[in-house]
Amino acid sequence: MGEGIKVGLALSSGGARGAAHVGVLKVLQREGIEISAIAGTSIGAIVGGAYAAGIPIERLEREWEEADLPRVVKSFLPTFPRAGLSSGGEFRKELRRLLGEVRIEDLPIPFAAVATDIDTGEAVILREGMLYDALRASASIPGIFHPVRWKGRLLVDGGLVEPLPVKVCRELGAKLVLGVDVVPSPRPTTAERRGVWNRLGNRLREEVENRTWIPGGLAELLDDLFGERTPDPRPLPGVYSIINQSVAIFQREILRLKLAVWPADLLIRPKLPPGINYLTAAAGIQAGEEAMQEAIPELKEKINSRF
Repeated sequence: MGEGIKVGLALSSGGARGAAHVGVLKVLQREGIEISAIAGTSIGAIVGGAYAAGIPIERLEREWEEADLPRVVKSFLPTFPRAGLSSGGEFRKELRRLLGEVRIEDLPIPFAAVATDIDTGEAVILREGMLYDALRASASIPGIFHPVRWKGRLLVDGGLVEPLPVKVCRELGAKLVLGVDVVPSPRPTTAERRGVWNRLGNRLREEVENRTWIPGGLAELLDDLFGERTPDPRPLPGVYSIINQSVAIFQREILRLKLAVWPADLLIRPKLPPGINYLTAAAGIQAGEEAMQEAIPELKEKINSRF
């Protein structure tokens, strides 16, 4: 099998940012570049596994763009929070609806999903069994979804230890690995909020400056809220922002160390808009398309030089 495998695709974790993976696949298909092995983590496993199973790229794009609020909420239906906010049962049903009763070892494209053993911290490479169960395990966000029981182990999201599985893709036999990194980066936790507040103040000033008279009390209030002042300490971010920022920091550090040891032959990082979510997937798909289209000449050059 190894002799027939040429270009492999490693797709990272990244939640809603994983919409970019669909855009990457669209361009690869359009350019006629055959993918002979796929390894994915979390959302990368879901997109990559569906593609490896032969789900048309048009349907994958439609699934993302039709992810309305009720469907998203349904996948995260809360249960008793002993092991996570949601049992993941609805999430598993959605995966089963999309993929059907297909096993990993029967896929037309060699595929591996990466999960994490919550007891040992080891990466667990899933290369056999029901595809939808493997994807459910790989994307089992700790604290959100219950861990998945798999051959005596308890598995959670693979992004904890292997956010971009380049090494796993090579182990599938790929000679050239294209890595797609949509892992979030740390960003200011409170500066943006202050920026919005200041813009609001500027807008109000513009409005009142065009009026010949405003109540004195209102003028004083605007000066107090938005006037020049000595710098105050930064407001503390909320707990949700702190947790998200912490996860982004350690994932990027893990990714940096992993890529230093197991670099991709070509790494692309789509320029995703801030605040992207499952309801704005079209922007993520477009970002993936643009990044992959820009990288096509380099990818073709690498392919032609090796094969």
